[in-house]
Amino acid sequence: MSTLSQVLRSLHNADNGDLESDRVCVQLLRDGRHAEQHMQGLARQCRQLDLDIEQLRRQLPVLQQQRAEREQAVLTALAAGEQEQARQLAMALAREEDRLDAGQLALTGLLKRQSYYQGRWLSAERHYHDLCRQLAMAKTTACVRKTMTAIRRHPAVTLIDAKQALADIRARERQQAADAEPEATPATLEERSADQVLARLEQQLRGRS
Repeated sequence: MSTLSQVLRSLHNADNGDLESDRVCVQLLRDGRHAEQHMQGLARQCRQLDLDIEQLRRQLPVLQQQRAEREQAVLTALAAGEQEQARQLAMALAREEDRLDAGQLALTGLLKRQSYYQGRWLSAERHYHDLCRQLAMAKTTACVRKTMTAIRRHPAVTLIDAKQALADIRARERQQAADAEPEATPATLEERSADQVLARLEQQLRGRS
């Protein structure tokens, strides 16, 4: 049975619905931790691949430059008629080209692995968020089950009582918001004119006389 099915089933389980909902929540918490750890492992793998790709991409231009220089040296030796020298340089050039081919092949492989692990990480992320949504649903289910149980055990609890309790909660929230320290708002000041300043000072002088 899937976790979501267990959550829905707990609403219809009159005997041990609370226990079922609580058990589902615990299981979802465990699954969520495992999914998060799995995501972290995949993220580490992706970061390492990013580093390997970046390092190889820095090395390849160096190898290409070395190959080009070696090739030019072989051409120069051939043009000068230095066959033995050209042969020695050609052997070194062959090794340079092998290294370059191997590096390009390794880069292709790393890029494929990077794409693979990025896809797995995205899939793991979707699974993790799905578990988070199921956990929220399971917690809501557990709360509903406990409320339904309380109503069955206390018949005096009515819908009117529930509405009044909700109104009381909202009233307390409004009171808490009113009691909270208001946010500071910048004061809007009107610029003074020279006439206003002179009038104030003249009035001040008249008060002294």
